[in-house]
Amino acid sequence: MNLTEHKRMPVFRSTLRRQGRIFVNRSLALEKIKCFGFDMDYTLAMYQSPDYEELAFKLLLERLVSIGYPHEILEYKYDPAFPTRGLIFDAQYGNLLKVDSHGNLLVCAHGFRFLKGSEIWNYYPNKFIQRDDTKRFHILNTLFNLTEAYLFACLVDFFTSCPRYVNCATGYKQGNLFMSFRSMFQDVREAMDYVHLSGCLKEKTLENLEKYVVKDPRVPLLLSRMKDTGKMFLATNSDYNYTDAIMTYLLDFSEGDTDKSQHQPWRSYFDLIVVDTRKPLFFAEGTVLRQVNTIVLLCHRDMIQKPSGAAE
Repeated sequence: MNLTEHKRMPVFRSTLRRQGRIFVNRSLALEKIKCFGFDMDYTLAMYQSPDYEELAFKLLLERLVSIGYPHEILEYKYDPAFPTRGLIFDAQYGNLLKVDSHGNLLVCAHGFRFLKGSEIWNYYPNKFIQRDDTKRFHILNTLFNLTEAYLFACLVDFFTSCPRYVNCATGYKQGNLFMSFRSMFQDVREAMDYVHLSGCLKEKTLENLEKYVVKDPRVPLLLSRMKDTGKMFLATNSDYNYTDAIMTYLLDFSEGDTDKSQHQPWRSYFDLIVVDTRKPLFFAEGTVLRQVNTIVLLCHRDMIQKPSGAAE
């Protein structure tokens, strides 16, 4: 199967534009709220789609190849029309699932092939899954998970169609070697952790902020108005240097702007800033808090970015 043929197949994503969707959980009187908290990534800092996902997907493929996956997978290109948030990966059979809140199966895909009728019943009697079986069923419910979901489909598509591998119910076999869908899932998760923790995704992002980060002039005004009515805090898993670079880019509208509120240092919008939070552990069990020496960190970053031989 040609690696680009899947683009003509059905997709999980809704065709309704985001601007046309309305999400309401309950009414809320904001004037009664005394403290407002923000995350940075995908909250204050919205990343350009599909450019950012394409970057993350490319880095994930390179990481998988570096740990032994076939070089042919580098031919896959990210297709933003396929994945959507809330899909479930079945680590036993390698399927991507879309289910309702009760666990009733709505859509099932093996790679880029969408299953129907008896095929689905063979995997899932009564077209139902136990969503609380978290060792088998993994929910991909964040925007960061979009690249993971698409990568799972690509890997299953490749190994299923590649003649070097024998298709088995729970994975693939080549000679005496067997790779289960569960181990594939673990490899992708570890690759995603590597891309984030090694800093390679952050480095590429900072090299071209205009391409990867959405800069919205309404954000400073929003934060200023909210700070007038309550306490403000920022809690992000990102390190301080990355947070400082992103937030400075987001909130600096000094060029050609006469509004003084647009000239504030980004830290002045918040009463409390927590970086490297390690969420969700931060909320569930708590983590050790240490004060950040921002002067030393910023000097260290400047030394790294300074060309070799440059004068102080």
